[in-house]
Amino acid sequence: MNIGDRIKEQRLYKSWTQEQLAHFLNVSRSTVSSWEVGRNYPDLETIVAISDLFEISLDKLLREDSMMVRETSKKAKHFKLYKIAFVILSIIVVSYIGYNQKLKHDETIYRANLQSNGWKLDTNPASGGNAYELYQNGTKYWTYILPAGFIGFPLSEQKIDIIVKKGKLTVDVHGRDTFEVILSESNDSDITFSAKVIVDQEGHFLSSEDKISGRKKAQIKKYLLYYQNDYKQMIHNGMLQRKRIIIRH
Repeated sequence: MNIGDRIKEQRLYKSWTQEQLAHFLNVSRSTVSSWEVGRNYPDLETIVAISDLFEISLDKLLREDSMMVRETSKKAKHFKLYKIAFVILSIIVVSYIGYNQKLKHDETIYRANLQSNGWKLDTNPASGGNAYELYQNGTKYWTYILPAGFIGFPLSEQKIDIIVKKGKLTVDVHGRDTFEVILSESNDSDITFSAKVIVDQEGHFLSSEDKISGRKKAQIKKYLLYYQNDYKQMIHNGMLQRKRIIIRH
């Protein structure tokens, strides 16, 4: 006996018309009729409602209807997969919105701190009103605030970098423990090539962005050692300026 026959059997046992059963299940009479003649099957939610309405178990309702059991199992499996997918998608959307709001909040804090610490907007039109500069004790500091916009995920450009320039020396403070010395032969007669090298907080050579020869590495180390006190102070000042920008009062 298939599920359509079971529905009809139980409906007649209750002395209900198709119209009455349709009313109880909030469906049309033609839908009930199509179940009873086997044209289609009720969905999973309706099967549970039918089981409760007739006060019979799902096992009894579906017994002997192997096709319906397969269909129900398939629907149940798909429903579970859809539910998992929905939960994952919801988490992604909520995380995206939440992080986007955090980025906008951080941007507001950064800009307010820059202003309160005496930074001025870079007048270069290419900066788009997002670059700031500060002149202090013969040293120039420069940074760029990436507008949050619709970005909802972390980008390396959103980290606050502080470029510190003092005379011919330039250091890029990327964070609390990443410092990059920028060497340019066009600005420094003591260097015969351009390079970017990673140094520690004391100004000691750690690595180079590009592959360099042993001779160039030795020249860079000698150069860094000669200006070590300057670089050490510039790194310290850059870290201090960065901390003043990102601090939350």
